[in-house]
Amino acid sequence: MKELEIEFKNLLTGEEYGRLHEALFKDTQPVVQTNFYIDTPELGMKHNRLLLRIRDAGGKQVMTLKEPTEKGVMEYHGEVESDLNFDRNIRMDEVPELIRGELERFNIDMTQLKIYGALSTERREVSYKDGLLVLDKNSYLDTEDFELEFEVDNYDKGETHFLNLLEEYRIDRRKEVTKVERFYNKLQDIRSGDNYANTI
Repeated sequence: MKELEIEFKNLLTGEEYGRLHEALFKDTQPVVQTNFYIDTPELGMKHNRLLLRIRDAGGKQVMTLKEPTEKGVMEYHGEVESDLNFDRNIRMDEVPELIRGELERFNIDMTQLKIYGALSTERREVSYKDGLLVLDKNSYLDTEDFELEFEVDNYDKGETHFLNLLEEYRIDRRKEVTKVERFYNKLQDIRSGDNYANTI
């Protein structure tokens, strides 16, 4: 499956997370999902601004390739069955055909794909202004952070609603840093400090 994802993101402080939770998400039940991030030893995915992951949620595993576009992210999905262990190589026959075609277009060496780590998210969702408002608490590499996302069909209207929401709750607009970017940054910090800089 292929789809265009339009969403706005904003990192939150713990205090802002708590305020939004009380105001908008108090009656929601959290869903826990874990992303297992995949790359090559030379970080071919990262250098091409691509994301490849397997999401494990509710007993179902879905591999997703994300590719940035001017207004949103093109996503390619396929269900998979994988042994989700760290430092495990991904076989080419585990990669759905739709995703394999895109990786070939970017000259990614699929024989080198490997799981480098995981990020778990406790996610809450509510309908909001013709979109889906998402409150995330993320845990990865001994780190915890908080994030608000707004998924929409119309970029311009969605941006207006999102900025108005941040203003209403007195939350600063912060530079968007994706989950995988934060994961990579933390992983490189850890490995550099432990003299593992050359392993990723």
